[in-house]
Amino acid sequence: MVWPTAEQEWVLRFALGSPTDRRPAGDLDVRRLDDTTRRLLPLLYPKLRDLDVRGPLRDASEQEYRQTASRNAALFDRGRRLVDELQQAGVVTLTLKGAALVARYYGDAGLRPMADMDVAIPIASLFPSIAALHRAGWTPRYRLTTGFIRTRHAAPFATADGFACDLHWRIFAEPTPPGFEDELWTMSSEIDFHGVRTRALSSADQLVHVCLHGARWAPVPAVWWIGDAATIVHAGDVDWNGVVSRAVNARFVLRLREALGYLHDRLDVAIPPTVLDDLRARRVSAFERLEWRLLAREHRMLGELPTYWCHHRRSGEGGGLQGVLGFPAYLRDAWGLRSPADLPRAATSRAVVRVRDALRRLGGVT
Repeated sequence: MVWPTAEQEWVLRFALGSPTDRRPAGDLDVRRLDDTTRRLLPLLYPKLRDLDVRGPLRDASEQEYRQTASRNAALFDRGRRLVDELQQAGVVTLTLKGAALVARYYGDAGLRPMADMDVAIPIASLFPSIAALHRAGWTPRYRLTTGFIRTRHAAPFATADGFACDLHWRIFAEPTPPGFEDELWTMSSEIDFHGVRTRALSSADQLVHVCLHGARWAPVPAVWWIGDAATIVHAGDVDWNGVVSRAVNARFVLRLREALGYLHDRLDVAIPPTVLDDLRARRVSAFERLEWRLLAREHRMLGELPTYWCHHRRSGEGGGLQGVLGFPAYLRDAWGLRSPADLPRAATSRAVVRVRDALRRLGGVT
């Protein structure tokens, strides 16, 4: 699923609508909410409070809001120390996703649930950054081999007491043209993150990043990207020419057009119609169309293989017969394997997990 369910869309519309929008808030049965919808409740709480709406939904939203604020306070304190450790090692940092969104747009740590910190560093600073994280008690989840670094954009780290962060050496998961990420850094600006200075993407780049990360199929849909995007747009400082330019340069036209079109058509987010017209008028390659079809749906048996194949194609190594023949080596590196001979075992292991998950969803096993 790419787009929210009807229930999730209702929550988003109520949370993001005007203060005078008094649609009935008692229609949502909080006892039956799925985990994804429940993660949207903190965004709903200020509206219910301001409208003085009483009842179970208000109570559940307030509880989620306060728990989110408490968890984020602890995460941000650890994240602040992490950024400070990196800077003491001479590494320039750029915060991404939730941490940057709270600092620049939401202004309230209770509104945006987060599972981890996301910090980007220049790829030239990767090994000093890994050493700094080790000194600060962060352990990588995977072996950071040369192949893993070449094919991935980030790696998860964790502390013994349960905090998590993703260290990004590329800002976008998708490989982008030469110089693209340098431009992102150039256009970024300095922000204060709980007493330490770091950087954040420009509003235009933040919007593109949020849309590309969220508007795709995932086992746990990241529908909070919609609240993130709407909050960025509502801030009123988006360079829309920059948004279109980024989409064209990195071949994100179709995916961004779909995401911004959804925001405009379904949630009344103030996307300028001229921007949508411009994106509709742009040429979309056959690869972009295929990529959108692959990323917009679940692949129960293939799992993440279609995503890896798209990234392989975007890397410039995936064209023609040579690209097809090179895909096993790409997978070996992406999965952190020692040899292509390990691929069958690794693929089988992943397939077994997917089959078990599918059966569990159908109620076939516990």
